[in-house]
Amino acid sequence: MTIQDPSASTAQTSAPTPVGSAPVASPDSGIALACLMGAPAPADLAGNLACLLALPEEVQAAYSEALQANLQPVIDDRVETRMKRFCRRFEIDSEQLAPSIKACRFLFTSSVKAGASREDFIADVKALLSEDKATMVLDRLIPLFDEAFPQLMQAAAFQSIAEHGKVVRAVHWRMDVIKGSDHVMKLDMPVATITLQYQEGPNSGQASYQLMPEQAAELKRALSMLVG
Repeated sequence: MTIQDPSASTAQTSAPTPVGSAPVASPDSGIALACLMGAPAPADLAGNLACLLALPEEVQAAYSEALQANLQPVIDDRVETRMKRFCRRFEIDSEQLAPSIKACRFLFTSSVKAGASREDFIADVKALLSEDKATMVLDRLIPLFDEAFPQLMQAAAFQSIAEHGKVVRAVHWRMDVIKGSDHVMKLDMPVATITLQYQEGPNSGQASYQLMPEQAAELKRALSMLVG
């Protein structure tokens, strides 16, 4: 799973594009943002963010549905389909929705990347918008930020690990007792079968291992250092 560079997530208001389409580079605004570690915001970020307030009230009320879909690490065909369905439901054009969605995605993912706090996010929005607009935008976004931030952090942490090899996503186990084999008639040996499902880049797979009691004890000791 690849998390896109947040700096590539804004959209040009002068040339509207569908949600999730390729962004266009823009000059900076001169407004320093905490989520960019003091670097200036793209020139179109403030205008795109303010587009949220121009959406119909019913769309703003359901905004979390559209934004959460676009906080996926990769904007793929499934996200595009969800956005088309969302726009049809509220009878709006995707060009109305795209600017604010891309601005929010930029701010949310950049905040995670920079290790910015909730207070930093609030300060960034206030730096971008006038006081009255910032208040209204934050009323909509703060609950979404609080909900999305831990999930984005988890995805970023996973990506930090996944880029360097296989990452276990799930563990399944089964306990058996081997009564005997062609090597020994009477054994009565307990064995744990552990199946690890893993992710390696865009690929997934699984591998199964059998643990006898001695090896299970060694594994337990090793894992206790990780989880306490």
